[in-house]
Amino acid sequence: MSVFLAAILMLTISLSGCLGIGRGNGGELEMTERPPEDVNLEDYNVLYIGHSFGRRFAELLEDYSHTAGITNHTAYAQFSGGASGAPDALWSDEADSERIKEFLDTGEIDVLIMICCSIEFVETGLQSDEAIWNFTDYALDKNPDTRIGLSMIWKDYPGQYENASEHKNGSGFLYDSWVRLASNLSADYPNADIFTFHHGAAAYELRDMFETGQLDEDIGQLTGQKPTSVFTDEKGHAGQITIDTGTLIWLHAVHGVEPMEMPEFTQWNTDIRLIAESLLNESNQQ
Repeated sequence: MSVFLAAILMLTISLSGCLGIGRGNGGELEMTERPPEDVNLEDYNVLYIGHSFGRRFAELLEDYSHTAGITNHTAYAQFSGGASGAPDALWSDEADSERIKEFLDTGEIDVLIMICCSIEFVETGLQSDEAIWNFTDYALDKNPDTRIGLSMIWKDYPGQYENASEHKNGSGFLYDSWVRLASNLSADYPNADIFTFHHGAAAYELRDMFETGQLDEDIGQLTGQKPTSVFTDEKGHAGQITIDTGTLIWLHAVHGVEPMEMPEFTQWNTDIRLIAESLLNESNQQ
């Protein structure tokens, strides 16, 4: 246990597509540029606060939602790179915290999504994260119907691990601890809808499929160009197939849309909907 936690702590915990259909932004402001005053009562407003291992999924989720028929889904974000995008860093940074509060002050945020992992979460043996409580308390005070989503990521620097199995090792324990944290949060806010999801599982699965030759028609290397790689850089940012697959997990978490209900992804020979469905089934059985 202590060895595993030490390994997580040593990682730089920034543990942080395309469908080709959907509304797109139509010349509108990008998700991270949209100001709090743009929040519209008539929309289903999803606010993502976090780092780059969640940003691309939150952005693409808007397009996926529109394709799924949820045309009023609108995405907003307070983005900060690396560890500065973890809940504790966002809460303690005056500028980040104030802008997030401005969004929540509208009383019209339907979903607030936070992402792992705060330093406190790691240093307490995956037991607590006061900043998540702080943001939840503030959000529910402004709108008691705000749903709280907690997203788990993949371990960064994939090149440090010999293979997918080694990369994935310990991730189940980490996510189980994340779920327990959410359960404790639910106990303190029993009337709130609090949910977790593990889009990081897509990165582990796709790496394993690449290493076992199951993605040969789509992916040419583990790390490289975004359209043909699982990861795009040494840090482990997601390639396009990872973003597409992970966003299906976000779509299910936020809107309950099953992956196979989405149109086929014609840009991939691999049916990534089946991958996402399998990962969701696996998560449900844990």
